[in-house]
Amino acid sequence: MDKQKLLNYALIVVITILLLQTFNNKKEQQQIMRDDLQIVAKNEITTGSAVILNLQNNTSEKITLANDCPNEPFSVSKYSNGEWREIFASTDSARCESGMIELLPNERISVNYQPWQRELFSEVGKYRIEILVGDRTFLHEIEIKNPGFFGKIWRELIYRPIYNTLVFLTRAANYSFGWGVVLLTILLRAILFVPFQKSLKSQRRLQKIQPEIEAIKKRFEGNQQMIAMETMALMKKNNVSPFGSCLPILIQMPFLLALFWVARDGLGENSFVYLYSFLADFDHATVLMNFLGLDLLQTGAQFYFVLPIFLAISQFAQMKLAMHHSAKNKLAHKPGENPMQDAMHSMTKMMPYFLPVMIGFFSASLPAAVGIYWGASTLFGVGQQLIVNQQVK
Repeated sequence: MDKQKLLNYALIVVITILLLQTFNNKKEQQQIMRDDLQIVAKNEITTGSAVILNLQNNTSEKITLANDCPNEPFSVSKYSNGEWREIFASTDSARCESGMIELLPNERISVNYQPWQRELFSEVGKYRIEILVGDRTFLHEIEIKNPGFFGKIWRELIYRPIYNTLVFLTRAANYSFGWGVVLLTILLRAILFVPFQKSLKSQRRLQKIQPEIEAIKKRFEGNQQMIAMETMALMKKNNVSPFGSCLPILIQMPFLLALFWVARDGLGENSFVYLYSFLADFDHATVLMNFLGLDLLQTGAQFYFVLPIFLAISQFAQMKLAMHHSAKNKLAHKPGENPMQDAMHSMTKMMPYFLPVMIGFFSASLPAAVGIYWGASTLFGVGQQLIVNQQVK
């Protein structure tokens, strides 16, 4: 694999991790009341994001919390006209668990307000959740805010169209969220087929002239100016752009990240604000979140090995196809001649193994819907890589 290829993979990984951290790892604010019940949640939430409380029992005894299913968990108030006013909501009893909520010592649970979100948190403003434990009350305040300027651009131009397309496809697939994700992945990859094709062809052409580039480096060793001039002339002669394989990836990255985000968050009640008017009657409660035996919004042992292993194998196959013939086209590598070349050679040998393993471990910590998206996208990429390899050959 040539240096440009390595840089491309590194760029993809770095940008993806940074953006996912931005979207997925917003700093949680902790509110600790009397060291008994610890409430961990975001203090500021953008409209369209789910309201989730993480509760931890810090005592040595079991804590029992009242559960008013099908009404909302705990007491919720909204700040209006200088005072807190309690608000109420209810949902289908099948969408919540009846019975008391129990926390064993040091146990931590999550309480998701998604079934009640449309009625409780549909407006911008300040809210307060009160949790009664015996004769003590634990409070947590949340502020629902509109997104900022760049957030609005991202939402209206990229995320919202992709979200509504997924809703439409999910409804067309008999409300199967899994098939909706697969169909949306294929549709998006088809729309971005041309940029991908240009990227892959540019990478392949760069691989084919790599032996000549190495020969230039050897001939003008120590003269970086001549190496740069001769390399650029060679690339121009062979219609290879130094950024040809990089720019298409950057162009399509926001769309793939939006699809990733939609697959990660699902089609819950909290996301009703994204719906277009012609889909306003979409019933989130009817969406089927089980696909191929997986609960698409859950992580854990149910798919902890099967899905990550499949993703690692498919990613490995795609990378091997991308590297096909490149090893034959390169000059023989002699260890010890050039320390930097030795390092690049080692990285080249490790990348087809390291990146798939990293993706496998990464997917194990995310909802299964993300794995379905990544798997469908990778399989599509394998097919496209086969086409490019045949064309360039």
